[in-house]
Amino acid sequence: MRRGSALLIAMAVAIVVFHEFTSAFAAGRAHGGGGMDAAPGVAMHAADLVWALPAITAGAAVGAALVVASASRAGIATLAHLGLPGLGRDARARANGLTWGAIAVLGVHFTGEAFDVFPGGHSLAAILLGAGLGLGTFRLHRHAIEHEAYRTFNLIAMLLAVGSLASMSITPTGEWWTHNFSTLGTSDDIAAACFNIAIVVSGAGIAAMSAGLTRAVAEPRFEARRGGLVAMRALIVLIGVSLVGVGLVPIDGATDLHNAAAATAAASFAALCLGVQLWARRMPRSLVAGSYLSIAIEVVAMIAYDGIGVFNLTVFEIVAFTLVFAWLIALVAITHSTPATTDAATGRHLVPARAGARHPVAGAAEHPAARATTRRTPPGRIPSRVPRPTTRTAASHDVRRALRRDGADDPPDAAATA
Repeated sequence: MRRGSALLIAMAVAIVVFHEFTSAFAAGRAHGGGGMDAAPGVAMHAADLVWALPAITAGAAVGAALVVASASRAGIATLAHLGLPGLGRDARARANGLTWGAIAVLGVHFTGEAFDVFPGGHSLAAILLGAGLGLGTFRLHRHAIEHEAYRTFNLIAMLLAVGSLASMSITPTGEWWTHNFSTLGTSDDIAAACFNIAIVVSGAGIAAMSAGLTRAVAEPRFEARRGGLVAMRALIVLIGVSLVGVGLVPIDGATDLHNAAAATAAASFAALCLGVQLWARRMPRSLVAGSYLSIAIEVVAMIAYDGIGVFNLTVFEIVAFTLVFAWLIALVAITHSTPATTDAATGRHLVPARAGARHPVAGAAEHPAARATTRRTPPGRIPSRVPRPTTRTAASHDVRRALRRDGADDPPDAAATA
Protein backbone atom coordinates (compact mmCIF):
# COMPACT_ATOMS: atom_id res chain seq x y z
CA MET A 1 0.00 0.00 0.00
CA ARG A 2 2.87 2.38 0.79
CA ARG A 3 4.50 1.94 -2.60
CA GLY A 4 1.21 2.43 -4.42
CA SER A 5 0.50 5.60 -2.45
CA ALA A 6 4.01 6.90 -3.13
CA LEU A 7 3.52 6.25 -6.86
CA LEU A 8 0.25 8.20 -6.96
CA ILE A 9 1.86 11.03 -4.97
CA ALA A 10 4.74 11.14 -7.46
CA MET A 11 2.28 11.43 -10.36
CA ALA A 12 0.42 14.27 -8.64
CA VAL A 13 3.69 16.07 -7.88
CA ALA A 14 4.69 15.77 -11.55
CA ILE A 15 1.41 17.44 -12.56
CA VAL A 16 1.96 20.30 -10.12
CA VAL A 17 5.57 20.84 -11.22
CA PHE A 18 4.63 20.69 -14.90
CA HIS A 19 1.94 23.28 -14.29
CA GLU A 20 4.38 25.60 -12.55
CA PHE A 21 7.06 25.17 -15.20
CA THR A 22 4.97 25.79 -18.29
CA SER A 23 4.29 29.34 -19.33
CA ALA A 24 0.94 28.33 -20.76
CA PHE A 25 -0.36 27.18 -17.39
CA ALA A 26 1.16 30.21 -15.68
CA ALA A 27 -0.60 32.55 -18.11
CA GLY A 28 -3.88 30.76 -17.70
CA ARG A 29 -3.81 30.84 -13.92
CA ALA A 30 -5.62 33.65 -12.09
CA HIS A 31 -3.37 33.84 -9.02
CA GLY A 32 -3.58 30.30 -7.90
CA GLY A 33 -6.75 29.21 -9.65
CA GLY A 34 -7.86 28.15 -13.02
CA GLY A 35 -6.15 26.17 -15.70
CA MET A 36 -5.75 26.41 -19.44
CA ASP A 37 -9.44 26.81 -19.96
CA ALA A 38 -9.72 29.70 -17.48
CA ALA A 39 -8.28 32.22 -19.94
CA PRO A 40 -9.51 32.34 -23.52
CA GLY A 41 -6.86 31.86 -26.14
CA VAL A 42 -4.36 30.19 -23.84
CA ALA A 43 -3.43 26.79 -25.20
CA MET A 44 -0.85 24.11 -24.72
CA HIS A 45 2.10 24.40 -27.13
CA ALA A 46 4.47 21.70 -28.29
CA ALA A 47 7.36 23.68 -26.81
CA ASP A 48 5.81 23.25 -23.38
CA LEU A 49 6.49 19.52 -23.53
CA VAL A 50 10.14 20.27 -22.82
CA TRP A 51 9.07 20.70 -19.19
CA ALA A 52 7.63 17.21 -19.03
CA LEU A 53 10.98 15.55 -18.30
CA PRO A 54 11.89 17.87 -15.38
CA ALA A 55 8.39 17.44 -13.98
CA ILE A 56 8.56 13.65 -14.18
CA THR A 57 12.03 13.72 -12.63
CA ALA A 58 10.81 15.87 -9.74
CA GLY A 59 7.85 13.58 -9.16
CA ALA A 60 10.08 10.50 -9.21
CA ALA A 61 12.50 12.11 -6.75
CA VAL A 62 9.70 12.95 -4.31
CA GLY A 63 8.22 9.47 -4.65
CA ALA A 64 11.58 7.80 -4.04
CA ALA A 65 12.23 10.00 -1.00
CA LEU A 66 8.85 9.07 0.45
CA VAL A 67 9.46 5.37 -0.13
CA VAL A 68 12.71 5.64 1.82
CA ALA A 69 11.13 7.82 4.52
CA SER A 70 8.35 5.25 5.00
CA ALA A 71 10.42 2.09 4.61
CA SER A 72 10.52 -0.64 7.24
CA ARG A 73 13.66 -1.79 9.02
CA ALA A 74 14.09 -4.60 6.52
CA GLY A 75 13.76 -2.18 3.63
CA ILE A 76 16.29 0.22 5.14
CA ALA A 77 18.71 -2.66 5.68
CA THR A 78 18.36 -3.63 2.02
CA LEU A 79 18.98 -0.05 0.90
CA ALA A 80 21.97 0.23 3.24
CA HIS A 81 23.66 -2.67 1.43
CA LEU A 82 23.48 -0.57 -1.74
CA GLY A 83 25.36 2.25 -0.04
CA LEU A 84 22.56 4.81 -0.38
CA PRO A 85 22.82 7.94 1.82
CA GLY A 86 20.10 9.54 3.90
CA LEU A 87 18.80 6.40 5.61
CA GLY A 88 19.02 7.62 9.20
CA ARG A 89 16.03 8.49 11.35
CA ASP A 90 16.65 12.25 11.17
CA ALA A 91 17.17 12.29 7.40
CA ARG A 92 13.95 10.35 6.80
CA ALA A 93 12.03 12.60 9.18
CA ARG A 94 13.39 15.69 7.39
CA ALA A 95 12.21 14.34 4.04
CA ASN A 96 8.72 13.84 5.44
CA GLY A 97 8.66 17.26 7.11
CA LEU A 98 9.90 19.08 4.01
CA THR A 99 7.24 17.39 1.88
CA TRP A 100 4.43 18.37 4.23
CA GLY A 101 5.81 21.90 4.52
CA ALA A 102 5.88 22.23 0.73
CA ILE A 103 2.29 20.96 0.56
CA ALA A 104 1.17 23.72 2.94
CA VAL A 105 3.03 26.42 0.99
CA LEU A 106 1.61 25.26 -2.34
CA GLY A 107 -1.88 25.03 -0.88
CA VAL A 108 -1.71 28.70 0.07
CA HIS A 109 -0.13 29.52 -3.30
CA PHE A 110 -3.02 28.03 -5.26
CA THR A 111 -5.65 29.73 -3.07
CA GLY A 112 -3.81 32.99 -2.43
CA GLU A 113 -6.82 35.30 -2.56
CA ALA A 114 -8.57 33.29 0.14
CA PHE A 115 -5.82 34.25 2.61
CA ASP A 116 -5.65 37.95 1.75
CA VAL A 117 -8.20 38.69 4.48
CA PHE A 118 -5.70 37.67 7.16
CA PRO A 119 -2.99 40.04 8.49
CA GLY A 120 0.12 39.69 6.36
CA GLY A 121 -1.78 38.19 3.44
CA HIS A 122 -1.06 34.91 1.74
CA SER A 123 2.73 35.29 1.95
CA LEU A 124 2.78 35.32 5.74
CA ALA A 125 0.18 32.56 5.82
CA ALA A 126 2.34 30.38 3.57
CA ILE A 127 5.41 30.91 5.77
CA LEU A 128 3.58 30.20 9.02
CA LEU A 129 1.62 27.19 7.77
CA GLY A 130 4.60 25.71 5.92
CA ALA A 131 6.97 26.09 8.87
CA GLY A 132 4.43 24.86 11.40
CA LEU A 133 3.32 21.82 9.43
CA GLY A 134 6.85 20.97 8.36
CA LEU A 135 8.27 21.11 11.88
CA GLY A 136 5.33 19.27 13.39
CA THR A 137 5.43 16.40 10.90
CA PHE A 138 9.23 16.18 11.22
CA ARG A 139 8.96 15.65 14.97
CA LEU A 140 6.02 13.26 14.59
CA HIS A 141 7.79 11.17 11.96
CA ARG A 142 10.92 10.98 14.06
CA HIS A 143 8.89 9.80 17.05
CA ALA A 144 6.61 7.28 15.31
CA ILE A 145 8.81 6.08 12.45
CA GLU A 146 9.00 2.54 13.84
CA HIS A 147 5.22 2.03 13.64
CA GLU A 148 4.13 0.46 10.36
CA ALA A 149 0.54 1.66 10.68
CA TYR A 150 1.72 5.25 11.07
CA ARG A 151 4.08 5.08 8.09
CA THR A 152 1.32 3.74 5.87
CA PHE A 153 -1.38 6.13 7.03
CA ASN A 154 0.96 9.10 6.72
CA LEU A 155 1.22 8.39 2.98
CA ILE A 156 -2.55 7.95 2.68
CA ALA A 157 -3.10 11.39 4.20
CA MET A 158 -0.38 12.87 2.01
CA LEU A 159 -2.00 11.36 -1.09
CA LEU A 160 -5.23 13.24 -0.42
CA ALA A 161 -3.33 16.49 0.13
CA VAL A 162 -1.12 16.19 -2.97
CA GLY A 163 -4.01 15.00 -5.14
CA SER A 164 -5.95 18.08 -4.08
CA LEU A 165 -2.93 20.26 -4.96
CA ALA A 166 -2.75 18.73 -8.42
CA SER A 167 -6.43 19.48 -8.91
CA MET A 168 -6.03 23.05 -7.62
CA SER A 169 -3.17 23.72 -10.02
CA ILE A 170 -5.05 22.88 -13.21
CA THR A 171 -8.74 23.24 -12.35
CA PRO A 172 -10.76 25.39 -14.78
CA THR A 173 -13.35 26.21 -12.10
CA GLY A 174 -11.77 29.57 -11.27
CA GLU A 175 -12.09 30.73 -7.67
CA TRP A 176 -13.37 27.38 -6.47
CA TRP A 177 -12.61 28.22 -2.81
CA THR A 178 -15.48 30.71 -2.80
CA HIS A 179 -17.91 27.79 -3.18
CA ASN A 180 -16.73 24.62 -1.42
CA PHE A 181 -13.89 22.13 -1.44
CA SER A 182 -15.87 19.58 -3.44
CA THR A 183 -15.99 21.97 -6.40
CA LEU A 184 -12.55 20.61 -7.37
CA GLY A 185 -14.23 17.37 -8.40
CA THR A 186 -16.86 18.88 -10.71
CA SER A 187 -14.95 19.89 -13.85
CA ASP A 188 -15.12 16.48 -15.58
CA ASP A 189 -11.46 16.58 -16.62
CA ILE A 190 -8.05 15.57 -15.32
CA ALA A 191 -8.31 18.14 -12.53
CA ALA A 192 -11.51 16.54 -11.24
CA ALA A 193 -9.97 13.09 -11.66
CA CYS A 194 -6.99 14.08 -9.49
CA PHE A 195 -9.27 15.18 -6.67
CA ASN A 196 -11.82 12.38 -6.87
CA ILE A 197 -9.25 9.59 -7.24
CA ALA A 198 -7.25 10.95 -4.31
CA ILE A 199 -10.24 11.10 -2.00
CA VAL A 200 -11.53 7.66 -3.08
CA VAL A 201 -8.15 5.97 -2.55
CA SER A 202 -7.64 7.75 0.76
CA GLY A 203 -11.08 6.75 2.00
CA ALA A 204 -10.52 3.15 0.96
CA GLY A 205 -7.17 3.21 2.74
CA ILE A 206 -8.79 4.43 5.96
CA ALA A 207 -11.38 1.67 5.83
CA ALA A 208 -8.78 -1.00 5.06
CA MET A 209 -6.52 0.15 7.90
CA SER A 210 -9.19 0.23 10.62
CA ALA A 211 -7.69 -2.83 12.33
CA GLY A 212 -4.11 -1.60 12.02
CA LEU A 213 -4.94 1.86 13.35
CA THR A 214 -6.55 0.42 16.49
CA ARG A 215 -4.40 -2.68 17.03
CA ALA A 216 -2.55 -1.22 20.02
CA VAL A 217 -5.83 -0.40 21.81
CA ALA A 218 -6.35 -4.14 22.28
CA GLU A 219 -3.29 -4.34 24.55
CA PRO A 220 -4.07 -5.08 28.23
CA ARG A 221 -2.61 -1.77 29.41
CA PHE A 222 -5.55 0.13 27.86
CA GLU A 223 -8.24 -2.18 29.28
CA ALA A 224 -10.51 -2.08 26.25
CA ARG A 225 -14.17 -2.47 27.11
CA ARG A 226 -16.29 -5.22 25.63
CA GLY A 227 -17.30 -4.13 22.15
CA GLY A 228 -15.23 -0.97 22.36
CA LEU A 229 -12.62 -2.06 19.85
CA VAL A 230 -15.29 -3.27 17.43
CA ALA A 231 -17.12 0.06 17.73
CA MET A 232 -13.94 2.04 17.04
CA ARG A 233 -13.14 0.00 13.96
CA ALA A 234 -16.71 0.22 12.68
CA LEU A 235 -16.69 4.01 12.97
CA ILE A 236 -13.32 4.27 11.20
CA VAL A 237 -14.61 2.03 8.40
CA LEU A 238 -17.70 4.25 8.15
CA ILE A 239 -15.50 7.35 7.83
CA GLY A 240 -13.51 5.73 5.03
CA VAL A 241 -16.57 4.47 3.15
CA SER A 242 -18.19 7.90 3.44
CA LEU A 243 -15.12 9.56 1.93
CA VAL A 244 -15.25 7.06 -0.92
CA GLY A 245 -18.85 8.14 -1.48
CA VAL A 246 -17.81 11.80 -1.52
CA GLY A 247 -15.31 11.04 -4.28
CA LEU A 248 -17.57 8.78 -6.33
CA VAL A 249 -20.56 11.14 -6.25
CA PRO A 250 -19.52 14.71 -7.20
CA ILE A 251 -21.46 17.52 -5.63
CA ASP A 252 -22.79 18.72 -8.99
CA GLY A 253 -24.38 15.30 -9.58
CA ALA A 254 -26.47 13.76 -6.82
CA THR A 255 -26.01 16.64 -4.40
CA ASP A 256 -28.10 15.15 -1.60
CA LEU A 257 -26.22 11.85 -1.74
CA HIS A 258 -22.88 13.67 -1.76
CA ASN A 259 -23.88 15.77 1.25
CA ALA A 260 -25.20 12.69 3.06
CA ALA A 261 -21.85 10.95 2.63
CA ALA A 262 -19.98 14.00 3.92
CA ALA A 263 -22.35 14.33 6.90
CA THR A 264 -21.93 10.63 7.72
CA ALA A 265 -18.16 11.01 7.79
CA ALA A 266 -18.45 14.03 10.11
CA ALA A 267 -20.92 12.30 12.43
CA SER A 268 -18.78 9.15 12.61
CA PHE A 269 -15.73 11.18 13.52
CA ALA A 270 -17.66 13.07 16.20
CA ALA A 271 -18.88 9.79 17.72
CA LEU A 272 -15.33 8.41 17.63
CA CYS A 273 -13.99 11.41 19.56
CA LEU A 274 -16.86 11.82 22.02
CA GLY A 275 -16.78 8.14 22.97
CA VAL A 276 -13.01 7.94 23.36
CA GLN A 277 -13.35 7.02 27.06
CA LEU A 278 -16.10 4.50 26.32
CA TRP A 279 -13.92 2.39 24.04
CA ALA A 280 -11.26 1.68 26.69
CA ARG A 281 -10.96 2.38 30.42
CA ARG A 282 -7.38 3.65 30.32
CA MET A 283 -7.02 5.61 27.12
CA PRO A 284 -3.94 7.89 27.12
CA ARG A 285 -4.76 11.31 28.54
CA SER A 286 -3.20 13.08 25.57
CA LEU A 287 -5.51 11.21 23.18
CA VAL A 288 -8.56 11.96 25.33
CA ALA A 289 -7.65 15.65 25.48
CA GLY A 290 -6.97 15.74 21.74
CA SER A 291 -10.33 14.11 21.02
CA TYR A 292 -12.32 16.66 23.00
CA LEU A 293 -10.22 19.49 21.56
CA SER A 294 -11.00 18.27 18.03
CA ILE A 295 -14.72 18.39 18.76
CA ALA A 296 -14.38 21.88 20.22
CA ILE A 297 -12.48 23.12 17.16
CA GLU A 298 -15.07 21.66 14.80
CA VAL A 299 -17.93 23.26 16.74
CA VAL A 300 -16.19 26.64 16.72
CA ALA A 301 -15.52 26.30 12.98
CA MET A 302 -19.18 25.45 12.36
CA ILE A 303 -20.33 28.51 14.32
CA ALA A 304 -17.81 30.73 12.53
CA TYR A 305 -19.02 29.46 9.15
CA ASP A 306 -22.75 28.99 9.55
CA GLY A 307 -23.53 31.36 12.40
CA ILE A 308 -21.20 34.34 12.11
CA GLY A 309 -20.01 34.00 8.51
CA VAL A 310 -16.33 34.60 9.28
CA PHE A 311 -15.27 32.18 6.57
CA ASN A 312 -16.89 30.05 3.90
CA LEU A 313 -17.70 26.36 3.53
CA THR A 314 -14.32 25.58 1.96
CA VAL A 315 -12.42 26.59 5.09
CA PHE A 316 -14.78 24.55 7.27
CA GLU A 317 -14.32 21.48 5.07
CA ILE A 318 -10.53 21.83 5.14
CA VAL A 319 -10.64 22.10 8.94
CA ALA A 320 -12.83 18.98 9.14
CA PHE A 321 -10.57 16.96 6.82
CA THR A 322 -7.50 18.04 8.75
CA LEU A 323 -9.00 17.06 12.10
CA VAL A 324 -9.97 13.59 10.89
CA PHE A 325 -6.54 12.72 9.53
CA ALA A 326 -4.68 14.40 12.39
CA TRP A 327 -6.71 12.47 14.98
CA LEU A 328 -6.16 9.13 13.26
CA ILE A 329 -2.42 9.78 13.04
CA ALA A 330 -2.40 10.76 16.73
CA LEU A 331 -4.28 7.55 17.58
CA VAL A 332 -1.51 5.47 16.03
CA ALA A 333 1.40 7.52 17.34
CA ILE A 334 0.12 7.70 20.93
CA THR A 335 -1.24 4.20 21.43
CA HIS A 336 1.68 2.48 19.71
CA SER A 337 4.29 4.29 21.81
CA THR A 338 6.46 2.06 24.00
CA PRO A 339 4.90 1.77 27.48
CA ALA A 340 6.92 2.18 30.68
CA THR A 341 8.25 -1.11 32.07
CA THR A 342 6.33 -2.27 35.14
CA ASP A 343 6.47 -5.16 37.58
CA ALA A 344 3.47 -7.34 36.87
CA ALA A 345 3.18 -8.37 40.56
CA THR A 346 3.46 -4.98 42.24
CA GLY A 347 2.59 -2.60 39.39
CA ARG A 348 5.63 -0.49 40.23
CA HIS A 349 7.65 1.14 37.50
CA LEU A 350 11.00 -0.51 36.93
CA VAL A 351 14.14 1.43 36.16
CA PRO A 352 16.06 -0.07 33.22
CA ALA A 353 19.50 -1.43 34.06
CA ARG A 354 22.39 0.92 33.41
CA ALA A 355 24.66 0.20 30.50
CA GLY A 356 27.76 -1.65 31.65
CA ALA A 357 26.28 -2.88 34.93
CA ARG A 358 27.29 -6.40 35.96
CA HIS A 359 24.62 -9.08 36.17
CA PRO A 360 24.74 -12.24 38.32
CA VAL A 361 26.31 -15.14 36.48
CA ALA A 362 24.18 -18.24 36.09
CA GLY A 363 25.40 -21.02 38.33
CA ALA A 364 27.27 -18.73 40.73
CA ALA A 365 25.07 -19.84 43.61
CA GLU A 366 26.36 -23.39 43.23
CA HIS A 367 29.95 -22.39 44.10
CA PRO A 368 30.65 -21.11 47.65
CA ALA A 369 33.73 -19.24 46.47
CA ALA A 370 31.69 -17.35 43.92
CA ARG A 371 29.15 -16.44 46.62
CA ALA A 372 31.87 -15.17 48.92
CA THR A 373 33.37 -13.06 46.15
CA THR A 374 29.96 -11.61 45.31
CA ARG A 375 29.38 -10.59 48.94
CA ARG A 376 32.74 -8.91 49.42
CA THR A 377 32.87 -7.02 46.09
CA PRO A 378 29.93 -4.72 45.19
CA PRO A 379 28.60 -5.27 41.64
CA GLY A 380 30.38 -3.18 39.02
CA ARG A 381 33.27 -2.19 41.33
CA ILE A 382 36.82 -3.46 40.94
CA PRO A 383 38.54 -4.39 44.24
CA SER A 384 41.06 -1.75 45.30
CA ARG A 385 43.81 -4.36 45.83
CA VAL A 386 44.27 -8.10 45.70
CA PRO A 387 45.26 -9.68 49.08
CA ARG A 388 48.65 -11.38 49.08
CA PRO A 389 49.92 -14.05 51.49
CA THR A 390 52.03 -12.60 54.37
CA THR A 391 55.25 -14.00 55.85
CA ARG A 392 53.48 -15.09 59.04
CA THR A 393 51.03 -17.14 57.11
CA ALA A 394 53.85 -18.86 55.20
CA ALA A 395 55.74 -19.70 58.46
CA SER A 396 52.65 -21.24 60.02
CA HIS A 397 52.17 -23.35 56.93
CA ASP A 398 55.78 -24.67 57.21
CA VAL A 399 55.29 -25.61 60.87
CA ARG A 400 52.13 -27.57 60.12
CA ARG A 401 53.82 -29.38 57.27
CA ALA A 402 56.76 -30.31 59.57
CA LEU A 403 54.41 -31.65 62.19
CA ARG A 404 52.70 -33.86 59.65
CA ARG A 405 56.05 -35.14 58.42
CA ASP A 406 57.86 -35.83 61.78
CA GLY A 407 54.94 -36.68 64.03
CA ALA A 408 52.26 -34.74 65.72
CA ASP A 409 53.50 -35.70 69.25
CA ASP A 410 56.77 -33.69 69.05
CA PRO A 411 56.61 -30.17 70.40
CA PRO A 412 56.78 -27.44 67.80
CA ASP A 413 60.08 -26.12 69.13
CA ALA A 414 61.74 -29.51 68.76
CA ALA A 415 60.47 -29.86 65.26
CA ALA A 416 61.75 -26.42 64.42
CA THR A 417 65.32 -27.10 65.83
CA ALA A 418 65.48 -30.43 64.09
